Amino acid sequence: MVATVDKMVNLIKTDNTNKIKFVILFFIFIIGLSQNLFNNIFGCNLDKIIKNNLTKHAVSLLFLFLLVDINSDNSEIKSNPLISLLYSGIIYSLVFLLLHSNKIYITFIIIIIFILIVLDKFKSYYQSAINDQEELQGKLDFIYKTTNVFVIIIILTIIIGTLTSLDMSSLKNTLRGSVKSCAK
Repeated sequence: MVATVDKMVNLIKTDNTNKIKFVILFFIFIIGLSQNLFNNIFGCNLDKIIKNNLTKHAVSLLFLFLLVDINSDNSEIKSNPLISLLYSGIIYSLVFLLLHSNKIYITFIIIIIFILIVLDKFKSYYQSAINDQEELQGKLDFIYKTTNVFVIIIILTIIIGTLTSLDMSSLKNTLRGSVKSCAK
């Protein structure tokens, strides 16, 4: 139990910027996929396969798994691929639930994502502009902790948004692929 708490504290204290960038990239990919931005890229035969709703979910989950796997390849400690698949499934579920939440929650999370991007730019700026290592480490630690707190806020917002505004029949229809357009 103590080791688990220590791992959680260490996760919050460390730099998770690349992981967050990959999740943001995945979020943008899902929006592109859901808006049919890729319709004219592929031939007719492949287009029929891609229109299948299960295929869209499988491609999205595979894309996220590859992003998580690429991110774990850059770290010193190699992670188990099944753990990466589990993380991918959790992130995919959270993004899927978010995209079916109330627009207030989605807007709030988009604002937080914008703040995370700005924090990442400040991190890069501080690394190149500050020569005093003690001052640099203090600012970077603040950015790392702030970023991780914002990620926790995003997860809690998705859970709260799901619990308060999710329409289960709409979610089931979306998973089955029987919903063609959103209600105005």
